[in-house]
Amino acid sequence: MLKITVEAFLSVPPCSGGVAVKRLLNRAQAEFGDQIEVVMHTGRDEAWAEYHINNAPALVVGDLVKFVGLAPSYESLVGALREAGLE
Repeated sequence: MLKITVEAFLSVPPCSGGVAVKRLLNRAQAEFGDQIEVVMHTGRDEAWAEYHINNAPALVVGDLVKFVGLAPSYESLVGALREAGLE
């Protein structure tokens, strides 16, 4: 089974968008279980530079930067997961 990695980039202190992203990812993990792997980057680290991310919150789904500077709707997140190969 293909496991899709979702990397979340969150600011410190957390903004309202980051809180919303955490809720979305918790909901997605509850629905899709071990089909997705969630990695949280809280505060700046080398991954921010690797993906050229300058605004939080941001989500990388698979290996593509999909959302920057906003918390997507749950439907948009699921669509991005499906584009990355989630069945």
